[in-house]
Amino acid sequence: MTFINILIFAVALGVLVTVHEFGHLIVAKLFGIYVEKFSIGFGPKLLSYKSKTTEYRLSLLPLGGYVKMKGENADEKKPDPDSFSEKPWWQRALVTLGGPFFNLLFALFLFVIMYGLGKTYEDHYPIIAEADSLYATYFQPGDEIITVNGEDIYGFNQVAEKLKPKSSNVFTIERDNRKETITTDGITPGKWVTFLRPEIPPIVGEVSPGMPAFRAGLQSEDKILEIEGFKVNKWTEMRKHIINSDKSKLEFLISRNGNQFLKTINLEENVLSNGRKMIGVSQYMPVSYKERYSIGQCFVNSGKITVSFIIANYVGFYYIIKNPKMAKSSVGGPVMMYSMTKQSTSKGLDTLIGFIAALSLILMIMNLLPIPVLDGGQFFFCLIEGIKGSPLSIKVQMMLQQIGIFMLLFLMVFAFYSDFSQMFSRNKSIRTDNKLQENLPVEVKE
Repeated sequence: MTFINILIFAVALGVLVTVHEFGHLIVAKLFGIYVEKFSIGFGPKLLSYKSKTTEYRLSLLPLGGYVKMKGENADEKKPDPDSFSEKPWWQRALVTLGGPFFNLLFALFLFVIMYGLGKTYEDHYPIIAEADSLYATYFQPGDEIITVNGEDIYGFNQVAEKLKPKSSNVFTIERDNRKETITTDGITPGKWVTFLRPEIPPIVGEVSPGMPAFRAGLQSEDKILEIEGFKVNKWTEMRKHIINSDKSKLEFLISRNGNQFLKTINLEENVLSNGRKMIGVSQYMPVSYKERYSIGQCFVNSGKITVSFIIANYVGFYYIIKNPKMAKSSVGGPVMMYSMTKQSTSKGLDTLIGFIAALSLILMIMNLLPIPVLDGGQFFFCLIEGIKGSPLSIKVQMMLQQIGIFMLLFLMVFAFYSDFSQMFSRNKSIRTDNKLQENLPVEVKE
């Protein structure tokens, strides 16, 4: 299985790089620029094909690719009309944006495919544990939702999608082993998730790579029994212990495969949530179901998820710049991406396609960073030329590119260091867990 996951990751990365470089190639040829080489990978070539103008090659090192255009580099400008350097600044700017733009188009396409196949959702059982406000007059703890407005219900959060906010909603429920029909007025998706809650035990669903729980070796389906000696029976109780803690680390009593052991986990501030403490785990979702969409819905949902993902990443960049300490757990390299690929592969084809689409967007976002050797930096050079009417001097461009190369190397080293240090911490912690005694006695605080 590990080999298959590695193969999927390598193929996905190769496809994304090919799409990116193909974007540069198409826009360059559109403007009549002579493209000398189109390479997937770096280093010695393995395979090649020469057309009338361009050599297409597959190279040994698969971590990237490139398009070599005539007169592209600042120190090799050529006066030929088909040279990159002789084209207007706005054409050169569009060539640099071609790669990221194709990654965007590819992500949109993959999301459409994902929704077209039917998107898999994970959810809680549609059983009400708590009902607040007016809804306590309609629902009782233990009610199981069978249908909403005639549509079958499989998960608790699925109910929100079936509600009609501006009209009455008809629920079929099972209460005390008999079916009943309830008609409610004025219930909206927002009110459903706010005032009605399912039973959520303190069981770990996913462990976010790079987060404290990941480094501490927590695994999916670990059950948290106690925090600092206090019993926790619900996910909300566990969450309150974490976000309200004034400590930098907490001691958890974990149950795994029938064994119990203590584990100390560091807390980290979630700057996206007003600095609340977190460890980086999500709820365990025992229910899985597929939602199918019309062609129109597929395109609309694809656009929505793409915009949301891009905004979330730029907001994340802002907070990393504002609080550089976040970079340690937020920046990752191939090992972290492989770990996420493995998680996605285990959930089915639609989830894997969605993950590859997200990687395509990440490739777009990273390439648009204003670092001189990346597309964003080259676009910035063209923009300066368009504003001031003349390009930066070759000396300045070369100096900035050297700085860009240094920044890029630093980011790569940091990403690899972050990856391997986190994996080392995680593996060490898991080995320690396996050696701990079964049913470790502890003093329990109520």
